Amino acid sequence: MIIIPREKPAVQDLNSYYLRIDKLLEHFQGALGTGGVYFKSPVAEAVIFFDEDDLLNGYYKDKKTELKGAAALRQVNQTASLNNYAVSVYYILPQRVYYWANLSSAESLYNDLSSEFTDLSALIQKLENEKVTGYIEVQLNQNAGGGLLFIYNGEIIGGASARGEGELDRSVEYRDDLIKRCKESGGVFNVKKIQLSKISSLSSSPASASPAPPKSAKPAPAQSVKQPVKQPLKSASPRPAKPASPASRPVSVPNSRQVLPMLQDLLVLAENLVKSNKRIKMDFETLLNKKFMEKADQYDFLDPFAGEFRFTGGKVSFNGRATQKELATAIVECVKEMASSLGMAGAFTKYSTAWKKQYMDEIIDFNIEV
Repeated sequence: MIIIPREKPAVQDLNSYYLRIDKLLEHFQGALGTGGVYFKSPVAEAVIFFDEDDLLNGYYKDKKTELKGAAALRQVNQTASLNNYAVSVYYILPQRVYYWANLSSAESLYNDLSSEFTDLSALIQKLENEKVTGYIEVQLNQNAGGGLLFIYNGEIIGGASARGEGELDRSVEYRDDLIKRCKESGGVFNVKKIQLSKISSLSSSPASASPAPPKSAKPAPAQSVKQPVKQPLKSASPRPAKPASPASRPVSVPNSRQVLPMLQDLLVLAENLVKSNKRIKMDFETLLNKKFMEKADQYDFLDPFAGEFRFTGGKVSFNGRATQKELATAIVECVKEMASSLGMAGAFTKYSTAWKKQYMDEIIDFNIEV
């Protein structure tokens, strides 16, 4: 099972029989900048990660073989016309693509932690406090399945069920359900750490099943997460200059002009849900301001009397100093709690699907739990 973010498909289900894989990769390096190409057939699956300059890493698996790096890329090229892969290309945020590219090379941090002695929620809190980048593998007892929790710089960025098809679930409900099932059934945890300051040195030399040992990168400037020092997975021949200009690539960092419309659309959605429920007699803006009062101790910019954030007549305005992440997190929390208290959590989840799809980049960037 290969797991990559699949929320932002560029193309889906192309047939590899008709494709030149090197040209496909080259095209989307220019068109997207960063992403992953996923290959799936009845007998094998694979993924190749890229940024605008290099092929970062590859992973291939079938019933008998598991290959990484250049060996994986060569195997995909050699079997593309035989296995008839369904090929899909996904955009991945630049600051996250190195995480997913290095997932298969993660190093053990803790092994075989038993739930008898280790609480999963406490383990998550420890990794959050230590700003770990990696993932937790949860194996439940009693044949109850399990799953993965992915951590980036101390924040849970998603999870995946052991019995799923590789879909990434970013909801807080998934994490809470995994913790609950762990308490009920017990299990074993393995924690893996991803070194973003290292990446395997990959070359076009004869492939083997094992990649070359990682080369230590030069120390990166001090910051919360180190940027990787890239050693490219090299193609067989030099790649010509890409036609796409930087301006044509997706913008990875949201700005206030994106964040405020995102929150405005969310509040309009919530307002329409409240208006459609005849049991609710109080108008939406009053309900919202009551919730803002409840949260003002935690988020002082929500205090209605301060007037920093306002929603009136379907329009949002903000003149405070809170960061975009703080603002987005606070408003989403308020809307979710309102929906829950009004007995509309299910309706909110259903009707917010289009909103989440539209603003997926911002949701991922800010690690918002919707």
